[in-house]
Order: sequence, then C-alpha cells, then structure tokens
Amino acid sequence: MSHLIALTARELKSFWYSPIAYVVGALFLLLQGVVFHLLLLALSDPRSDPSATMARAFFGGTFYYWFACLITTPLITMRTFSEEKRTGTIETLLTAPVTDAQVVLSKFLGAWINYGALWLSTLPFFLIFRMLTPLDWGPVFTGWLGTWLLGGMLIALGILASSITRNQVIAAVLSFVTILLLFSIGILEGFIRDPETAKIVEYLSLIEHTADFAKGLLDTRPVVYYLSVTAISLFFTGRVIANPRWRS
Repeated sequence: MSHLIALTARELKSFWYSPIAYVVGALFLLLQGVVFHLLLLALSDPRSDPSATMARAFFGGTFYYWFACLITTPLITMRTFSEEKRTGTIETLLTAPVTDAQVVLSKFLGAWINYGALWLSTLPFFLIFRMLTPLDWGPVFTGWLGTWLLGGMLIALGILASSITRNQVIAAVLSFVTILLLFSIGILEGFIRDPETAKIVEYLSLIEHTADFAKGLLDTRPVVYYLSVTAISLFFTGRVIANPRWRS
C-alpha cells in the first residue's frame, strides 16, 4: 500500500509540474464558467421549461459537458505511459520493487484524482447559484458522482491507449476516438427495431446514464457498467506493460 501511495503521489506531482495541467485547468474552468452563466440566464427566463434544473442542464444537458469529457480525459492520460516510454524510464519503473498492478493503479488513481479535482472546482458556481435561488443539492452531488465514475472509465481507456505507444499525440488521438465511439453508441438506438437489442444499446449509452445521475437517481446498472469497463481496461493495460515488446 505504501508503494501505491508513493507512486500515486509521483503521478500527481508529475501532472502538475507539466504546463499542460494549467492549460487544461484554465480552459476547463473558462468553458464551465461560460456554460454555467449561459444556463443561469436561460433558466431565469420565465419561458424556460419549469422542469429544467441547473443540475440536469449542467451535467450532461449540453454539448459542452460532453466536449469537456472528450477533451480533458485524453489530455490528462496521454502522458501516463507514453512519456515513460519516450524517456526510457518505463524500464526503471518496472524493475523497481513494485508490481505491475501497482504501477497501473497509480497511473489511474493519479489521473482520476486530477480529473475529479477539475470537476470539483465547479463547486463555487453552485454556491453562487445557491445564493441567488433555492437549490436541491441531491442531483448536484449525484451529477458529480456520475461524472466522476464516467471519468474513471474514460481515464482507464486513455491509459490503455497511452500504454501501447510512446507518442503522446497518438495516445491522445486513440483515446479520443475510442471515447467518441462510446458516446456515439446512443445514437444507434433510434435505428434499431429489435427491442432486446435496443435495450442493450440503451444500457451502453453514456448519455442516458448521465441524465439519470443528474436527476438524482442512483442506479447500480451504470455503476457496474462504468466499473466493469474500467477494470477490463486496466487489466489489459497491465498485460501490455508486462509484455517487453509492447512496453519498449
């Protein structure tokens, strides 16, 4: 456990020592601030849908939410293994008195914590909103939880992409394309006639799950889905770095 904590701390320091962390953080906050302001104006309009809430609109209700997920996760994960390969430190890391599982988990936890910190930085927006009007914190917290779990899955996929290449740009592109394909699954639902197949596609749709979290609904099915894909991705990442041909 001490090795895992030390490796995770190393990953956190490595990320925040990089200029990309501050660029990503600044752009993320700017985007979310603008979106929150626009949503505030829209919801304050008397003609707006009375069933609409800030949580449902902010967490998955706009294109900008998905854009933030699509962009931030590849940028956070692209350096995890590809940079180690490029600099040649991957061999030193894997020959240290730590297991491959600890290395993979530390990479994942470091990126996941950074991702969570980005979304937690939106808390002041909701505190300001609470000063202006009553706010139900339940959907806000479940929206954050759903976003964090979703981020864990996307980060695991990004780490897997980073483990198979030494080029950060290629790692980011692979991660982006994979995540984009996952987001696109929900679009297929309208073209499927078979009810059973449609249910499977609906279950795999990231958009539907996020909408439920933003409503304050905690369903175990999306949680199992997110955690399963995360675990499978991390397992394959471990297999990749354990193979001398792939890790070089």
